[in-house]
Amino acid sequence: MLTRADFGAAVKDALRHYLRADLLAGNALLQARLLTGSGSGAAAPAALRALIAETAKTLFANERDQRLYRVLDLTYFNPAPKQEAAANQLGLSFSTYRRALAAGVERLTEWLWQQEQAARETEIIPAQPAVPTTAAEEALRRARPRLSIVVLPFLNLSREAGLDYLVDGIVDVLITDLSSRLPGSLVISRSTSFTYKGRSIPIRQVGSELGVRYVLEGSVLVDHGRLRVNVQLIDAETDKHLWAERFDKERREIFQVQDEIVARLSRSVGIQLVRTEAGRWHPQPEGGDSVDLIMRARALISDNKRRETAAEAVDLFRRALQLDPDSVNAMVGIGLTRVYQVINLYRLDARDTLLDEAEEMISRAAARAPDHFDMLKARALLLRARGRFSEAIIATETLIARNPAEPTAYREMGLNELYLGRTRRAVEWFRRADAIAPRDPERWTWLQGLGRALVQLGDNAAALVALSQAMDSNPGYIRGKALLAAAAVLAGDAEAARSHLAEYAAIEPAMTVQRFARERSSVPLAAVSPIYRRESERILEGLRLAGMPDEIDRELDP
Repeated sequence: MLTRADFGAAVKDALRHYLRADLLAGNALLQARLLTGSGSGAAAPAALRALIAETAKTLFANERDQRLYRVLDLTYFNPAPKQEAAANQLGLSFSTYRRALAAGVERLTEWLWQQEQAARETEIIPAQPAVPTTAAEEALRRARPRLSIVVLPFLNLSREAGLDYLVDGIVDVLITDLSSRLPGSLVISRSTSFTYKGRSIPIRQVGSELGVRYVLEGSVLVDHGRLRVNVQLIDAETDKHLWAERFDKERREIFQVQDEIVARLSRSVGIQLVRTEAGRWHPQPEGGDSVDLIMRARALISDNKRRETAAEAVDLFRRALQLDPDSVNAMVGIGLTRVYQVINLYRLDARDTLLDEAEEMISRAAARAPDHFDMLKARALLLRARGRFSEAIIATETLIARNPAEPTAYREMGLNELYLGRTRRAVEWFRRADAIAPRDPERWTWLQGLGRALVQLGDNAAALVALSQAMDSNPGYIRGKALLAAAAVLAGDAEAARSHLAEYAAIEPAMTVQRFARERSSVPLAAVSPIYRRESERILEGLRLAGMPDEIDRELDP
């Protein structure tokens, strides 16, 4: 069985020898489950070439990734005489070309490795006639990779058949986005998915034929300059509808509309898949397997409105790490959860201890998987929690480049800009997050940031709207009740302010302005810009006007 390092070396060899069938004949990937299915016997070099080429074409189908594909194409598939010539043909400096080449190879390798892992999971023991039907079905269910999905071609409900290109384009980009958004998932390729176009087949049959647990189907209607997309996620085993969403957008900028729809779909479907899959599995007497534990823990931290689940999630990740000491997902899970406990103010004690543990786990994960998306996300959050805002912005820019569908990356940009005193920039980033994901479970996190920024700018009416929406998104956000009181009184509604503050005081009756400033901190006060300190005094003044008891120290800790 190939290790990750051996697998990566074999992919690089396959790329270098892509045009040489004689050299490909000795490549270790010919024994991989991806090509052989059962792991016995060897595939032909032609099958390996087809796998490499089709995967690269599908993986980098998104417009923003086309440069990576062109770099791979001119280096390996249709090579230029020299790499310098390839760089020149692409209009890139040689150093930029080399970085793009390394990034493309790494992403291709990681995707193939994940599919190899999924293929190993799907090895099915030959059926025995004597086994009852129900047991056979259970065996088939367990053989399906846990995060496996096919995105079926969407129906074109428009009168214009010529709009098929738009409908298919949404599905194309969604397939690619889901593959990158869900590390370890099995997302059926476009070429296979589109064999179902125009066919009416029961969902269970699709799931059985493709060996997937979930099916995403949808329809698109373009009418009077508007684009309406309906999608639904279905359990392929039970035919149960798990999630549905509708998008209604103007068709002014068709590619912008497509990107927004795909961004929202990929994140929403990803969250739903993780939660649903975690719900299938139950604690076992001996603790369960590593993947099972990680899935359950991810389901807990995916809802970061609930502080009480963090400790349970850490315990699950730790148990997974005990079973698999090299599990990057478990390390990243611990790191993320610890950072969440600090930045969401779930733990007001032992801040440095929590962040130190997070940093240790993130560093261990980075040493094993330097390009792991959630590891990069955890590192960016950690930098913000440490007060290293400029570094956090650089780290977050990498996240956005990797996955523009991630609204929390835009939120992070907003928060870091806010603490650096660039408040108007922060507002723009928060609004971009909300445009991408207006129904996201974490929406309250960027809306509260938007509300704070608007108060600091003196736009109290708009701040009141944003903070009210944040509370609608997460009614359990205790601090939001106080911020809402401050915004309301500054907007001229003293009665509403008193009401909001009374609700807050019922939960934390001993709170004062000084304590609110000191104890509700998510970043170090010493690290923030003087501009931020000065502007955020408006929030404290709002709390005083709303009726919160004052004390001598009036500095607002972010």
